Amino acid sequence: MTTTTAIVLERDNVNDETVTLVRWYVQHGEKVQIDTLVAEVETSKANIEVPAPEAGYLVWACPAGAEIAVSAPIGYISSALPSAEPAFGPPMGAAPECALPVEPAKMAASTVKASSSVVAARPLLSATTFPSSSDYHQRFSPLAEKMMAANGLTKADFAGKSAVRKRDVLELLNGTTAPEPPFAAVNRARTLTSNTVPYREVPLSKMKNLEGRMLASARGNSVQSAVSVTCFTRGLRRMVEHELPEVGLSAMIVYEVSRLLRKYPTLNAAYHEGVMRQYLDVHVGYAMDDGRGLKVAVLHNCDALPLPECSELLHTLTVAYIEDKLTPSLLGNGTFTVTDLSNMGVSSFLPLIVENQSGILGVGAEQFAPGSDWGSYTLTLAFDHQLCDGRTAALFLNDLKERLLSYEETLRKESTDLACSACGRKARQLTLSNHHLLRSAEPDGYLCTLCSTGY
Repeated sequence: MTTTTAIVLERDNVNDETVTLVRWYVQHGEKVQIDTLVAEVETSKANIEVPAPEAGYLVWACPAGAEIAVSAPIGYISSALPSAEPAFGPPMGAAPECALPVEPAKMAASTVKASSSVVAARPLLSATTFPSSSDYHQRFSPLAEKMMAANGLTKADFAGKSAVRKRDVLELLNGTTAPEPPFAAVNRARTLTSNTVPYREVPLSKMKNLEGRMLASARGNSVQSAVSVTCFTRGLRRMVEHELPEVGLSAMIVYEVSRLLRKYPTLNAAYHEGVMRQYLDVHVGYAMDDGRGLKVAVLHNCDALPLPECSELLHTLTVAYIEDKLTPSLLGNGTFTVTDLSNMGVSSFLPLIVENQSGILGVGAEQFAPGSDWGSYTLTLAFDHQLCDGRTAALFLNDLKERLLSYEETLRKESTDLACSACGRKARQLTLSNHHLLRSAEPDGYLCTLCSTGY
């Protein structure tokens, strides 16, 4: 007797109703072992590798590029070798189509074809019968269940939907299928003028579409403003790389920002329906983009981490991004964001506030005039004017500026004789233990980061 097991994705992102099958790693009909990597799918936040749930023969249920309901099977593991080829797949033994680059026109065609092949629950191969789409778990809201009972509807009326809410029942009763936008509605009336210039349509990735919707939602829910400060420098980045190569300037900035967010709580918050949601934890996001898509990795409880641990965690997240291993848990629940374009040579820019946040810091590159020992770089803070104001934003930036200047003064060779006015620790001694001096008005002079935190 032939048995089959559906390959169904676990729902790891509640914002996604569909995923995209990026590629098959194993050909249709090929024998696999349990946990063999068989496919890769793209969600709005990350690419996910899909292992075989058990040993057997792989049966494709949809082609690469297909848009699939998150709870629908992308394929099956059969105990017997399938006797038929998938209508969309390459001949047995040929390289799978999904392993090759997909042109926009082909991608659009495959997506349309996939939508008709995965929505309806039906056998995909003539020789084998597989479980229908009703095998996956459906969720119904309490109100939806009451409305269904009152109108004589059953779960079968909502086949293909993984989550059924009030609006789904109303749409079925009214004969409409207009989907509700997944994010807060944004009033952005746009008039498109006619354009006769030839063009071609290039499908956007799920990540890029989500990025656009999230930024549009954040912009529609906030009143964005920005302030900038200029920081003069003798080469802070070079000093850090030379004196503290295991730390790095980006980690220093994230570290100091996380501490300042406790002092400026309106920047560690979000606007929601007339009230300020002030976050109790500090989770700093760090924006990364090497050309494969923007992702914001989050350093959770960053204000509680020592500088070396903060630097090590940021390095780990960067490696995970490069290797495409950032999981949704490492991308969510950020309360503030830092975006650093200094490595790109960008002197200044206006960053966009991320959804469910009220502030984002943009870091520009150090600029030096020819033959000059002094240079400068720009820090720009974009903030939600509904929660914060220009004065508070300026105070935040100047505090950060002074903290970063203290690193530079501590690392300069001629400043090694500087000492803390409270405890007397020398600048060089503090540097070796990953601490530094801050400018102090009372007592006059410098105060080390140990004394400033009560140690």
